[in-house]
Amino acid sequence: MQRVNSFIVDHTRLEPGIYESKINGAYTYDVRFVAPRDAVKNGVFMNPKVAHTLEHFLADYLRTKTAEEFSEKVLYVGPMGCLTGFYLLTTEPFEPQFLRELILEALEHILKAKDDEIPGASELTCGNYRYFDLEGTQNFINGVIVPNFKSELFSVDYPLIEA
Repeated sequence: MQRVNSFIVDHTRLEPGIYESKINGAYTYDVRFVAPRDAVKNGVFMNPKVAHTLEHFLADYLRTKTAEEFSEKVLYVGPMGCLTGFYLLTTEPFEPQFLRELILEALEHILKAKDDEIPGASELTCGNYRYFDLEGTQNFINGVIVPNFKSELFSVDYPLIEA
């Protein structure tokens, strides 16, 4: 019986980082902003408005503000249901360190943004166009994501559950 890849990862040992797996021909990157144990024990995770705001900014940045060699290979950018990170799906593999720097660039872009600059935040382009929190997102970036992504704990190797 086939197992879901994320269900063989030991989330008690998972650190912030970028983890790659190839599923059905697409490269899936687990862009983990928060260690799951911190989410559960300390309440450190994105609230839904922060996740929504990050989704709009990251999708826009990674698809329109990066070189075509990267942007044309992006299939999907979106939050995890557990609110500890994002999934990034691409048609080709990329080095986690390259993606780390790209994510940090995108975060710097978000930190400079103003409320009226949230990409796609209109009734015409978003199903929940009033459900954003730029200030909360910027605080989460400064207080959680950037320190975690610049930490020596940043990882690229999934800790697997031992059979």
